[in-house]
Amino acid sequence: MLVRKIVRANGVRAPKVPRGEALVVSLYRDDRAKVVLVNPEDLAMLEDSYALLESVGRLEPLPIDELTYKTRAVEDTPDEESIEDYDQIAAILAL
Repeated sequence: MLVRKIVRANGVRAPKVPRGEALVVSLYRDDRAKVVLVNPEDLAMLEDSYALLESVGRLEPLPIDELTYKTRAVEDTPDEESIEDYDQIAAILAL
């Protein structure tokens, strides 16, 4: 879980970070980040993405029905051109 902790601005000297950028503060070497500063709007986007991915991990797969198996079989062996007509699709899938 991503935990948000607030630090008052007078306790830290941090520059303003533009939207779409991240400021990486290195530790001893450039490839070792000590902290990363991001724009508050980007942080909100990251938090939303994190929450979405976390909820996706809790989803249960839906059962596959017979129609889905037929559809996948037709998709796996396509003809030379795609079929867009509902009646043709219904006939192929025996609906």
